Amino acid sequence: MANADFVFEVSNEVCNKVGGIYTVISSKAAQMVDRYAKNYHTIGFYNQASAKIELDEMQDGDMPEHILSAAKKLEPRGIKVHYGRWLIAGRPNTILLDTREFMRDSDRIKTDLWNNHHIDSLRSDMGFTEPVVWATAAGMLIEELVKAPPFRGAKVVAHFHEWIAGGGLLHLFDRQADVATVFTTHATMLGRTLAGSGVDLYHLMNERMDYNMSIDLARRYGVIDKHGVEMECAKSADVFTTVSEITGRESEFLLGRSPDVLLPNGLDMEKYPEMDELTILRRKYRLRTREFLTSYFCRYYQMDMFNFRSFYISGRYEMFNKGIDLFIDSLGALNEKMKKAKNPKNVIAFIFVPASTRGEKIDVLKNKALYEEMEEHVDEILPDIREKIMNSMTHGEMPKEVISEEALRTFKKLIAHFTEKRGSTPPLTAFELTYPEDDDLIIKALKKNSLLNREEDKVKVVFYPAYLSAADRFIAMDYNQATMTFDVGVFPSYYEPWGYTPLETAALGSIAITTDLAGFGRFIDGKGLGIYVLKRENKEWSRMVEDLSEKLLMVVNASKRELMDYRMSAKKMSLEADWKSLVENYITAHNMALERKAARKT
Repeated sequence: MANADFVFEVSNEVCNKVGGIYTVISSKAAQMVDRYAKNYHTIGFYNQASAKIELDEMQDGDMPEHILSAAKKLEPRGIKVHYGRWLIAGRPNTILLDTREFMRDSDRIKTDLWNNHHIDSLRSDMGFTEPVVWATAAGMLIEELVKAPPFRGAKVVAHFHEWIAGGGLLHLFDRQADVATVFTTHATMLGRTLAGSGVDLYHLMNERMDYNMSIDLARRYGVIDKHGVEMECAKSADVFTTVSEITGRESEFLLGRSPDVLLPNGLDMEKYPEMDELTILRRKYRLRTREFLTSYFCRYYQMDMFNFRSFYISGRYEMFNKGIDLFIDSLGALNEKMKKAKNPKNVIAFIFVPASTRGEKIDVLKNKALYEEMEEHVDEILPDIREKIMNSMTHGEMPKEVISEEALRTFKKLIAHFTEKRGSTPPLTAFELTYPEDDDLIIKALKKNSLLNREEDKVKVVFYPAYLSAADRFIAMDYNQATMTFDVGVFPSYYEPWGYTPLETAALGSIAITTDLAGFGRFIDGKGLGIYVLKRENKEWSRMVEDLSEKLLMVVNASKRELMDYRMSAKKMSLEADWKSLVENYITAHNMALERKAARKT
């Protein structure tokens, strides 16, 4: 039962899709509105381009009086309030803050952070200053709102996500505002930085490092300002939360406080099709994927496009943190195992990791165009073939010579053109990179593992360094449509506080692989087949490569019936992370914050 009268949820990703927190808040919003109704508000950063699409903005004359009054008080300070409804399920009340003019107060704000919390921002750049100024404005807005009805005297909770929103929490703390506060870290700034720099983060944690050492590490790695905000928010909030047990451990040693409540991330599972519908959609979209793969590979050599297994990885270009290096090494091991066993199947693995590109490779575009030209010629003569067959049959004769000589001559030319690349190999990537291809880390890793797309290789790869969309000239599908055609989504992350990608994969009825160093992996481990949790903690690299390659080989050798069983199990397991149940953790955190605030006052 929700005890709060009003809840403000603050994140720079409200109406502003820049990362995973957007998914957290937007997919959860309908459940929050169900619990708090019109008394639930999201507060975000005003990005004009995204606000035009995502916010149904009200003009001043339509704003609630309490919002308009607070807006008028803030405007002379350089803070512009935009109010309306977020155009997502639940349509929550939403306030976006334009703080461009408020930036004139940035030096004062940073001075206050030093004087009140010893947060060192002397050498900070705009990547720190702009978020802190915006977050402070969010705190000022809440402070103004709770001074007047309907908020005055009510039980109000303000929930802040990540250090980027932390300036607002610290403002309320310093002003001793009549608000209970919750702070959530989705990934500690220092932890992500250390892991991305090759530091063995989990070794440090297991050595039970004194968290005061984190200040020296933050200074050494250039994140002392952001780490300082995060540490102070964790200390000052009435309730401190993280999204997973693994991030809770990280926070204890880097921020000096264990989480009071875990807030696992979920999805609105009602938005995902049921398994029977997914089967139909999978068949439909797999036809498009097969057409692209045929054009990509079959100009170079014959390949059975009806007898292969498909894997993919997706995410940010972080070779180590996202486990891209482990995925590629395991594909290399799988390739050798399959060749040695003379396995009749092929594997096609996609690496959907955005990088800097100039556009599509001309040769790949030509391959696709030639395939489509052949397809058009076939479609063109099909009515004539049907008519000839029906005519022969109605005359009591077996159909003969149903393809005209002219069509056969055209087909011969097209076949000769399509097969003229036989003897060479398809490219490793479908796009032109803006830098030398041989300098790319993914290309280097593929070559190191002899994954070269040769005819004799059982594992073929496509590095796809562009965002998927319906306007794509190759696959022409959005992310969910494209990835639901794959047998397995592989996400062997080293650093992953939660990990939405394996959950989304399972919700779309495909097998998913995650790790015990991912928050979702620890959440789902042991709950069934279809979502596999690779053990990475305290494991040698060679052992991890062997384990993952064996898991992939199991999928390669599985029958169609077994694959269907795995997919159905994965879909069922994904329901464990439905917001309908997980939102109760948020209610628990909010209620606890109110209790602690009441205890503070007494």
